Amino acid sequence: MNSDWTVVYDNGYQAQAKWLADQLGISASDWAPTNQNVIHLGWGKITLNGSDQWHEAYRLDVQPEQQRIEIDAPDQAGALYAAQSLLQLKSGDSIKAVTLTDAPRFAYRGLSVDAARNFRSKEAIFKLLDQMAALKLNKLHLRLSDDEAWRIEIPALPELAEVGSKRCHDLSETRCVLPFLGAGPDGTEASDGYYTTEDYQAILRKADALNITVIPEVDMPGHAHAAIKAMEARYHKYMAQGDEAKAKEYLLTDFEDDTQYLSVQMFTDNAINVCMESSYRFADTVVSALVDAHRDVQPLSTFHFGGDEIAGAWTDSPICQSFITNNDTGVSSVDDLSQYFVERISHIAQRYQLDLGGWEDGLMHTNQVYPRSQLTNQQVYGNAWQNIWEWGVADRAYNLANSGYGVIYNQATHLYFDHPYEPDPSERGYYWAPRFTDTRKTFSFMPDDLYANANTKRNGAPITKKEVIEAATVKTLTRPENVLGLQASVWSETIRSDGQFESMTFPRLFAMAERAWHRADWEANTQNEKEANQTQRKVDYNLFANQLANYWFPQLEQQGIGFRLPVPGGMIENGELKANSPFPGLAIEYSTDNGASWQTYDAANTPHVSTPVQLRTVSGERVSRISKID
Repeated sequence: MNSDWTVVYDNGYQAQAKWLADQLGISASDWAPTNQNVIHLGWGKITLNGSDQWHEAYRLDVQPEQQRIEIDAPDQAGALYAAQSLLQLKSGDSIKAVTLTDAPRFAYRGLSVDAARNFRSKEAIFKLLDQMAALKLNKLHLRLSDDEAWRIEIPALPELAEVGSKRCHDLSETRCVLPFLGAGPDGTEASDGYYTTEDYQAILRKADALNITVIPEVDMPGHAHAAIKAMEARYHKYMAQGDEAKAKEYLLTDFEDDTQYLSVQMFTDNAINVCMESSYRFADTVVSALVDAHRDVQPLSTFHFGGDEIAGAWTDSPICQSFITNNDTGVSSVDDLSQYFVERISHIAQRYQLDLGGWEDGLMHTNQVYPRSQLTNQQVYGNAWQNIWEWGVADRAYNLANSGYGVIYNQATHLYFDHPYEPDPSERGYYWAPRFTDTRKTFSFMPDDLYANANTKRNGAPITKKEVIEAATVKTLTRPENVLGLQASVWSETIRSDGQFESMTFPRLFAMAERAWHRADWEANTQNEKEANQTQRKVDYNLFANQLANYWFPQLEQQGIGFRLPVPGGMIENGELKANSPFPGLAIEYSTDNGASWQTYDAANTPHVSTPVQLRTVSGERVSRISKID
């Protein structure tokens, strides 16, 4: 391939053709004077395994004899993915001669990014979107609020950004929220910040060009400390001006509520009062602002209300006690309030013709799923996350799907990337779900039989699929059509910088993307009672791991992505150093002089050494954390 080539496109595929041409440094046109040196991109019917594919599928046919490349796709997303595959087949000026027919396993292939606990810059999100598109991921679930911060401009409620996006030592929390997560008395670059409407729309434009739908999450009624304090600051401001009506317009707090509760993150005041009409006025205003921000850029399709981890609020709220006594909505106790809130939020979203998303525990109370018929949105889905095997709630995903909800598998044991890569105190991350999650573990996730993924408890002790099923109330998935896809999550309590964010995300995101796009032959499957084939899985993972080390790591480095390199393993046996890496093909270096100099390890000619020895893996200019053999 050279500059003589042209991307020729059919009507409707101009944007994807222009994108591909820009990547290749050639021109794009709706015609060409010759059939040679042409990449033709246009509509085509795709049939795979005897079934017609109408969404995100493609056929890529590289024809060296004709000096022509043919791309057929039934939609623009498929054309973009064919272009991505073409670029990944290119080496120098050559492209491999192949014919590919491909389509995704799941319609929903996503990543959720916590921009609230520590802020992720617009530039970091831009870089992430490019990588997501290369991996054919199509949903960015952006968590824009939490207890510790509010991260999106809402023009009608400027206090959310002015107060809720900053941390400082102000005990009244009228200028900022308290300095959680190491922010210090004056805040930091990681702790402070928010997306202006212009910033957010820039993210939307880039995402839309890459076939990535942005799903904004504003968590409520729990995890809402920053919003609550911002609206209290608003209240005090207008009360000082003598405008009581305006002060109470969006208030989220019953000041006479004496309920004592403690959230998982140690908050005593993070639940919006769901008995106050001002709370729903607040929710409607936020949703309306998000709809406006998306309009003419990427029309908003889904509002994610979070709904997770509500910590026993409202029991001693006079406003709630009065509401429970005098309502005509069927609410007879505090236990009914969460469902009432979800139904109200559902109606708000429906007024804007939006689908509704929530975390699994936002759609149920004490493991009882709310009636799907009470929620008016065309699609309501839950992110099923709480599958810690010994907790006895690993059946929540099946429970939701069988009850008529859409389900996104977002399992904490395999798909939470805030956990360490390995169980070592030198590794960044929490360990409340599993002790660690490495790339192999994510790669090994089997969506078609959730219980087959059970192997260890949180402390590393073994647990079996049989034990998990015996403890489960819902033992089988009867409505598999409601499983919409997979999503990984990067929570940011321990992530201070964009570089740390990238190292926690990559390379694990590659493994999640593989499982979201492709159903492997070795996977367990409840539909045909097939057990996992461990031998095939090892072979498949070795191929995958080699591809990471030899192709993707250099690509990431070239694009400035701060991916994590694994720490090598090593031992000294009869005076010979033996070392290996989780990614075959990745270079290993060793030092016998405490890091003053490094030598390349050659497994075919193992060096004779004496302790101590230091080891590290290397990819280009990047190096791993150092391990030591004493």
